[in-house]
Amino acid sequence: MNKIFKYIGSVLACVLAVTACSPEEFTGADQNGLPTVDGRQVSVTTDQETNTAVFTVSGDFKGCYPVWYLDGKIYSFLATGSYSSMEQGTHELEVKVINRNGISQASAKGSFTFNETKVDFTPYFSKLCNKEWRVDYTEVGHMGCGPSGTDGSEWWKAAVNDKADWGVYDDRISFAHSDSDPATGGTYSYNPGEGGTVYVNTGSSVFAEFNTNDGNDFMATVAPQTSSYTLVPGTFNDEACLYIQFAPQTLLPYIPNDATYNNPYYRIEALTNTRMVLVCDEGSIAWRLVFTSREDTGLPEPGDEAGATMDWNYDAASNLWKGVDTGDNFDKVSPWFANNDWAQIADPEWKHEGDTWQITMPEGIGSSQWQGQFPIHTKLSASMNKRYNFYCVVESDNDMPGLTIKLTETGDDNNFFFADRHEVTADKAFVYKAENVSLPLKDAAALSLFLDFGGTPAGTVVKVSKIYFEEALSYDDERNMWKSVDSGESFIEVAPWFANDGWGQIDNPKWSHDGNVWELDIPAEIGTQQWQGQFPIKTSLSASMADSYTFSCTVEGDNDMPGVTIKLTDGADDNNFFVADRHQIIADKPFTYKVTGVKLPVGDAASLSLFFDFGGTPGGTHVKISDIILIKE
Repeated sequence: MNKIFKYIGSVLACVLAVTACSPEEFTGADQNGLPTVDGRQVSVTTDQETNTAVFTVSGDFKGCYPVWYLDGKIYSFLATGSYSSMEQGTHELEVKVINRNGISQASAKGSFTFNETKVDFTPYFSKLCNKEWRVDYTEVGHMGCGPSGTDGSEWWKAAVNDKADWGVYDDRISFAHSDSDPATGGTYSYNPGEGGTVYVNTGSSVFAEFNTNDGNDFMATVAPQTSSYTLVPGTFNDEACLYIQFAPQTLLPYIPNDATYNNPYYRIEALTNTRMVLVCDEGSIAWRLVFTSREDTGLPEPGDEAGATMDWNYDAASNLWKGVDTGDNFDKVSPWFANNDWAQIADPEWKHEGDTWQITMPEGIGSSQWQGQFPIHTKLSASMNKRYNFYCVVESDNDMPGLTIKLTETGDDNNFFFADRHEVTADKAFVYKAENVSLPLKDAAALSLFLDFGGTPAGTVVKVSKIYFEEALSYDDERNMWKSVDSGESFIEVAPWFANDGWGQIDNPKWSHDGNVWELDIPAEIGTQQWQGQFPIKTSLSASMADSYTFSCTVEGDNDMPGVTIKLTDGADDNNFFVADRHQIIADKPFTYKVTGVKLPVGDAASLSLFFDFGGTPGGTHVKISDIILIKE
């Protein structure tokens, strides 16, 4: 769904407007007084340099007005109209005339053609220029090579800080573009940094005086350089793309071969405000360079915890927000943006397509929270007595010092699930999760999702996608099929199989089951490999291949467990399984595993088995499994 809200006046409204402005007395429409287009001619002037068409229709318009139709849709009510497009193509014009009696039955027609597609380079210059770029040594694959026609990473990709000793990481490059420059290019600068060298492939003949001729790459002493560049539209694998053509013998931080040095022509694989990937390909090898414009703060500290991951299924039947994205449960969007003085400014440009909302920050946005409000009003309701899960993914092409995400009752800002503010890093997906949240005051007949971008730089493009809102899973849910296993009604047996590192079977673990909790103690001789600690719970639960299911369980241990496999499968066919994932679990930290929308891949299952495998878990570890949930969606 692409929601674009417009207000369009009808032709009838225009007829009334003509009537209201007519100096003559109006005594009612006269069918015999309808205007005609007899003798009127359509004239079109086309500027192929700018893809602009100006069109007129001959004759005077005393007491009447023209109505222009462009490609079958009402476009203009002016005697002289204009249209511009960056895309090539032919456009059909039709004009009718209206007066106080109505609209002409016939029309005059014309057409115009733009011969080629034009590229607006403004967004590229905005991202490329007025900043300093350097090779991003923190990214795996910041340099690399591969077969011609690829992204240049298949054969070799540099590890983090891989070329620290080769004078690459202190090099800096920059781009400039001004009104006096050609429309497609500008000035390029290269600085070899403190080391004063450029990195050169051993197979190159350039800078031969620095080549050690021992088969190894080398560093050549060079001076800072000022050159030029041009942006060139092109194709890659039959898809439109953009290239950078540098002047001959322009320096970049790495010279892969003579051909690239003499004719530096790079495909822009990626370009955002902070990340640029360039690939050169002379026909035999593709070479890549990854740049960043971020401040050089050194290597990341070891032990940094990874952020949340996008591990939900947007298309699951349990996702209530899908009804908003399809339009069924969508109400409206009502942006309110302000400057630093809290005076309202223009609304942002925004669009919605599929599961993605894209918002571009307007000029003048203030730096404080709530000065960039973008509320999505919905028809979704929620109960105070239920708990819910909410997830979304946010991406931005600029750093955002504070993004507020607030899900609240429409009309009561105090009755909200959450209202959190987060720092979002450019070009890095931010995953937001709020689980087991509830309304504090009362039921909500309608919900609104507020996104506040106060403090975000003007021009920033933000994408919010994969929004997921569901009733939180509860073991006591009447749909939970597993409750009948815990009650004994659908339980068959537990059949442990534990082995040592030589795959010799060892004693079974001691285990117990009480209510919805299963506990076991890992035997001392357990092996270190997967499937050497199998704990299958066999049931008489059945499942249909045609249905989708939600599964969840919580596992906790008093020692770190390097790999716990959770596999829900057809009891008669190990290959017909819903899930078979292995997870690292931290000591004394409950790990909840949840999947939605999963299906059996092979066929129906007459009976299901839930396998837990603890191979590699330290002997003596006490494990608790609880809150197993299986729901047919």
